[in-house]
Amino acid sequence: MNQEEKVMSSGYEASSVEVQNVIIEWAKAAEAFHQRYGKLTEVINVLQVTARRNPGANKAKLRRLVALRQHMSDALMTLLLDMSGQKPGRSAQPSKPGQLRSHACLLDELNREIDAELVSFSNVAQA
Repeated sequence: MNQEEKVMSSGYEASSVEVQNVIIEWAKAAEAFHQRYGKLTEVINVLQVTARRNPGANKAKLRRLVALRQHMSDALMTLLLDMSGQKPGRSAQPSKPGQLRSHACLLDELNREIDAELVSFSNVAQA
């Protein structure tokens, strides 16, 4: 038995149900992330139009939302590259259930951050 086989046999093997649950969790988080990204883009577009019409508009909020959207894009690209195995210096290996769970948790965290920004925008817009 060579070194690689020893590592493979000593590791935890997730059941197909566990893998399926993790994939579903990841898919739900990714879909929610996508929906929030769209909503955030809509809010940014509204603020950009407002800023053009009214130079005294709150540009700090707009900059913060644009920075959040860029952070979201960066995080998503990082996750996609991580899952594809296309990172420089990394062998092409399929994603592991723990890796997908980490990705789902990161997406959920970003979703909460986006929700907070969107709620604060809604509150300001209603006032």
